[in-house]
Amino acid sequence: MKLKHISALFFLLFVFSFTGFSQVEDEEVQMFSFSSTRGIGMQNLHDFGMIKDTPGTFLIELQNTGKTDLKVGKIMIPEGVGVTVMKEVLKPGEKGGLVVTIDPKYMEKGEFKKQVVISTLTQNEKGTVIRKTAAYNLKGQIL
Repeated sequence: MKLKHISALFFLLFVFSFTGFSQVEDEEVQMFSFSSTRGIGMQNLHDFGMIKDTPGTFLIELQNTGKTDLKVGKIMIPEGVGVTVMKEVLKPGEKGGLVVTIDPKYMEKGEFKKQVVISTLTQNEKGTVIRKTAAYNLKGQIL
């Protein structure tokens, strides 16, 4: 009889653990998205085309699709790329962005492929800190 109780306890523990992880993951996926795509899982790419004398710029728009404030955290920026954060904290439903600059003065001539990695921080309604990271691919050619 004790074995049945222990088995039932483990089963319930497994179900509650699985449900808890699923809820955090769902909220995490909805935390922010690039406005030009539907969700974070899609490939995000911008082609600068040919850049000669003047820097090329591009706006990566972010949107907080969650229910709590979203903070733009660590940004990994490759060599030769400049990034300016327009708004560091986004309220629920609010949009913000990052201005990405490719300056031909700081890059070698020829084709380039770079990646900007953006991390965000938010808290769910229970106070758990959630981190989300997404990459945005950049390509083009310096003349």
